Amino acid sequence: MAEPNTKSKNLIRLTDAIQRYSLSRSTFDRAVKRGAITKHTVGRAAFVDTHQIDAWITGETQSV
Repeated sequence: MAEPNTKSKNLIRLTDAIQRYSLSRSTFDRAVKRGAITKHTVGRAAFVDTHQIDAWITGETQSV
């Protein structure tokens, strides 16, 4: 049985995250490739979790 998530996801569009955090799309793409954040796609729209981004920026995540 899967373990329930203790922290809910706060997904926003990638384009909104780019504006909110003043980072380029290629910076987000590199973070996704390294495994620091997860990109969720629905159709052509990409979403990212703000909790993961905040943890990545503050250095609370462990890169692979």
